[in-house]
Amino acid sequence: MIRRIVPLARKEALHIRRDPRSLFLAIGLPIILIVLFGYAITLDIKHVAIGVVDQDRTTLSREFTARLRASAYFDLRYVLDNPAGVEKYLDEGRVKAVVVFPDGFARDVAGGRDAAIQILLDGSNNNTALIAMGYISRLVQKLGTDMLTARFEGAGRTGGIGGAAGFPSVVPKMRVWYNPDLNSTDFIVPGLVAVVMMVLSGMLTSLTVAREWENGTMEQLIAGPVRAHEIIIGKLIPFFGLGLAQLALIVVTGTVIFEVPLRGSLVALLAAASVFLLCGLAIGLLLSIATKSQQLAYMLSFLTTLLPAFLLSGFMTPISSMPRLIQYATYLFPARYFMDIVRGIFLKGYGFGQIWPPLLFMTGFCVLALAACVRRLKLRLD
Repeated sequence: MIRRIVPLARKEALHIRRDPRSLFLAIGLPIILIVLFGYAITLDIKHVAIGVVDQDRTTLSREFTARLRASAYFDLRYVLDNPAGVEKYLDEGRVKAVVVFPDGFARDVAGGRDAAIQILLDGSNNNTALIAMGYISRLVQKLGTDMLTARFEGAGRTGGIGGAAGFPSVVPKMRVWYNPDLNSTDFIVPGLVAVVMMVLSGMLTSLTVAREWENGTMEQLIAGPVRAHEIIIGKLIPFFGLGLAQLALIVVTGTVIFEVPLRGSLVALLAAASVFLLCGLAIGLLLSIATKSQQLAYMLSFLTTLLPAFLLSGFMTPISSMPRLIQYATYLFPARYFMDIVRGIFLKGYGFGQIWPPLLFMTGFCVLALAACVRRLKLRLD
């Protein structure tokens, strides 16, 4: 028995060594998965983009602004003198939070009265909003404690905390936009639109042409008068219709069952989803043409659709919290752009005016991917 088993094992080992695809699945794929999961998934929210509106323009407000700038948890992007335009910064996603120092903030502190700091939060990502709320609240409390300690030391006495006792407290007043209740469902369901559409579209089309090669029916197509681009279009049409049906099902389920608000343009959502769907279909089809193997094409589609849509789009964790190299890598995947679009349409009321920059990138990606499919299939047919 040993004499028969050893040659068979040796033969199989030689096949694996000579087949780079098997080596990639056995060695390369686990390394990629570990790197992506290790770096892209993080529970530490850092580098949250924030802005400051300093209407007080005093030493005290500037001190707190300096503390925000020095914190590793925030990236201070804007310091404004008035609140005009704050809504635009939050609406366009330039910042996730805005700290507002009202006029008279330092005067209230000096007079022994409670001083309020207004904090505006983008609630479209409830996890980031909650963590940013906690971070800012702790900084506010630390500021109040430092002021109280300084006053104790200056007065040389102790007393109660509060305006009535002559010791002020700094009170953060939170206001959450787009998702006031910080409902996680309102954040997750729109993101699932991007994940489900990318995964299903890529995996379904990854089997089409490869199945033709394995079944021997591709030769019949080659012998006929059909052209490469006609094969591509014919393959895509049924799956495109299926993808739109998936979109309708997800949107109806999310808005009716989970009561997620759809505040933006439904036409804009349909247009963006159509382009995004074509991107996913083109990725799967290109893999199917290039590999000629259903199994390999399916595995590669998992790597190029599910993982980017799940890990590198901002669905799980904010992109700003990822390492810089991973952040740059996210720009290569359509899911990153569609994630911003779909959440903006659902929660922020986006229309075509707000979504055209990421929509333009997805359109370019789609054109290039489809052109690659046609070119690759032509080489196969020739």
